[in-house]
This record gives sequence, structure tokens and C-alpha cells, in this order.
Amino acid sequence: MNSTGAYLAGVQKIELRERELQPGKDEILVKTHLAGICGTDKNFYEGIFPKTKGLDTETRKDLSKPFFFGHEGGGTVVETGERVTRFGVGDPVIAFGWVDTFADYFIAGENDLEPVPEGMDLNLSCLGEPIGCAVYAGMRSRVQLGDTVAIFGMGFAGQIMAQVARQKGAFKVIAVDVVEAKLKIARQLGADLIVNSQKQDPIEAILDFTGGSGVDVAVEMAGTQEAVNQCTASVRHNGTLVFYSWITRDVTLNISRWHNNSLNIVNTGLVHHSMEERRLWTPSALRPVIQDQIKVQPLITHRFELNQIVEAFEAARTDSSAIKVVIKP
Repeated sequence: MNSTGAYLAGVQKIELRERELQPGKDEILVKTHLAGICGTDKNFYEGIFPKTKGLDTETRKDLSKPFFFGHEGGGTVVETGERVTRFGVGDPVIAFGWVDTFADYFIAGENDLEPVPEGMDLNLSCLGEPIGCAVYAGMRSRVQLGDTVAIFGMGFAGQIMAQVARQKGAFKVIAVDVVEAKLKIARQLGADLIVNSQKQDPIEAILDFTGGSGVDVAVEMAGTQEAVNQCTASVRHNGTLVFYSWITRDVTLNISRWHNNSLNIVNTGLVHHSMEERRLWTPSALRPVIQDQIKVQPLITHRFELNQIVEAFEAARTDSSAIKVVIKP
């Protein structure tokens, strides 16, 4: 099968290249329905990579060289290798691996895919990996009935996390970001307090809102040193600090407070657990979307064709109102 895909040729340099794709005995060929741009994709586009030698354990790619890329996405199985047993031709699937989804077609192994749950729209299921990761983070965040929760970073994952916290029975949900458009959506989706951290000190705002005690749960979803330290400063004694972002640069953190205030530190990365755990958790994490408890459609702010992929990445990189940018091959 001949496929056109996005090739990261250099910093802020994407080329569309054709290549022949033929699934091996253990592989699956998928026709891409939709693909999303992740914060990690933006980092790669801007030349920001984790420190690694050889094949990176997350992406299974040599990140020192140009490569085809894209990992959020999904579509329909069009061909399978003879040893494939979990999927058949015509099955709708979600990508859960670094399988180069910015393309007409992509090849994946069985462990790189999850089946689309019954009743889930394909346009949303193609974002099943970031949706599932964000909902899972909320489910494992230790948010309890009556908690006050602060989320730092109101991108795609942060907006979903805020909704999950509300559904779990949070008393108050605080949304922190630097972009008014994102905060406006957070308010529309149920946030009780929105804080623009470029206009006011978020710690002062949170302490004032909570009567000086701090929040029960602070969730880091902005991917910066500043956000982690703001989470650290905003959470109450013996409260919970939740990590979500993949921060690829060295950072300096105030971990003294983690010790002195006996904070509970929770890492909520769904895709970083075992394949067995991911298969167990993914249906549960996507069910609230099927049941319309979590609103995703308002978070898809930009849509582009594959031949507009450079414009798509520039929008994701420079348009502060962009939450989720999707590409339709």
C-alpha cells in the first residue's frame, strides 16, 4: 500500500513523503480516519527531545534522526498479517503507540492498538489515546467527594481532567492557565474559579479562595517547572500532587515541601503502565465520553487536511486558543 506521511526532517521542518507500507506477519495496516497533534509532537517539531541514546523507550524511535511521526489517531483495519488474532479487516481501532499516524495509512502491532468501544463515534475515538489518558488521570487522581481541586494547564487534558474531577464529586474546581480563551471554555464546562496566571498570582488566588488552607488536590498539566512548583505551593498539608505531563527538560523543584508537608505524589500516565493494565483501563476511561459525561467536542478547536500539516503545526504552536488540533488525511 502506498501511503503519504509526515516526515520530521528538521526543526520546524515537516515534509510529506510517500512510502510503501506492507504489514508483516504480526502487523496491521490501518487507514487513518483522523489524527491529533499532541504536546509531545509540538516539542519534537520545535526540536525539544528527551535525553536519550539510541531507541527512546517511549517512542521506540531514534530521536536523533529525521523520522515519520504522529501517535494520536485511529481508523479502520484494511489488512492484517497472518499471525494477528485480536483484530480483523474492517475493525475500527485506536492508536496507542508511536505508529506514524500523520499519514493516509499506518502500520501497527497488536499491542499498539485498542478496539473502539461500542457506541463511540469514530471522530472522537481517534482521539481515544489522549482522551483515555486524561480520563484515567482523573480516575486515579485521588479526588474525593467534597474536595477542592486545582488544575494547572487547561489544554486538552486539563479540560478533561476538570470535568472528571467534577463528575467524581469535587466541591470546587479551579482552572489555571495563561490563555483567556482556554479559561473561558473551562468556565463553560463547569470550573468554579478561573485564574489567569499572567494577570494574578495563582497561589494568592487559590489560598484566598480556600481560606488559606490550599487545595486538596493539585494537578500539573502544563508541562513546565513553574506549573509543578505552583502545584506544590497550592496544595494543602497532606494533600495530593498529581503529575501528568511529560517534561523532557531538567527542572528545579521545591521537593522540600513534599517532605515537610507529607504530600501524596501521584503519577497518572496510562500509557506508561503495562499493556495488560492499558487494555483493562481503556474501556473504563472512554465510557464517560460515550455516556456524554465528559464533553470533548468543544475542545477540538482546529481542523486541517494532511496537505496542510505545516499550517496545522504552526497553529498548534502559535495560536494560544488552540486546544486540540486534528488532521484529516
